[in-house]
Amino acid sequence: MRRAATILLLGALTAPVPGMAAERHDFITAYQPPETADYAVYYDELRKERFLESVADELNRVLELPATVTLRTAECGHSTTTWSADTHTVTVCYEFLDAMLVIAGENGVLPERSEQMFSGVVTFALFDEIGRALVGLYTLPVPQGVDRAADEFAAITLAAAEQEGDPSAAAALEFLDLALKDPESGLEFLEEHRFDRARLEAVACLLYGNAPSQHAGARGLIAPERLARCGE
Repeated sequence: MRRAATILLLGALTAPVPGMAAERHDFITAYQPPETADYAVYYDELRKERFLESVADELNRVLELPATVTLRTAECGHSTTTWSADTHTVTVCYEFLDAMLVIAGENGVLPERSEQMFSGVVTFALFDEIGRALVGLYTLPVPQGVDRAADEFAAITLAAAEQEGDPSAAAALEFLDLALKDPESGLEFLEEHRFDRARLEAVACLLYGNAPSQHAGARGLIAPERLARCGE
């Protein structure tokens, strides 16, 4: 797949930063206890599963960061995820997690598929924010824009997991399609990140091009004239 913005992002993973101090900077993690009792289940389960630690550990094996970045979960007042360049913090909001399960439930998604959707969309959103972080921290050129680069970075992360048998990539596409069909879904992530049908099509094209046999459902999200070029 010849995608310049993504190659630049991935290239940053192993490239030392010129003039960087000898002090090592890593991804670190934090789970902020929620004030809303209904969100305690997300706080407890993600801590128990060491979700953020698993992501941080993988990235720290290959990344030489110019500054420490915190991956955290928190109650935010909005159903979204964020990257703060000022505090070097990526945040997954408990409201975002809750909204996903509500949307899946309202659409009659079976529990097993709902779990796959949850895993896929959380992974996509988290790595989308991490992609934005890398662009800013490394001052990377992104000719097609930060949104495009971040989406591709997140999609490639899902594609890599898919090669190991993880079904969450297709489930993530299915969920995002559901959420976009309902303007009143309550998932503020879509509006705050300007995530629309065009961006969903681009992500679907990347995943379909990587593994067509596992993304038959993605064909309906991609314009016919673009479908044959998705593997490029």
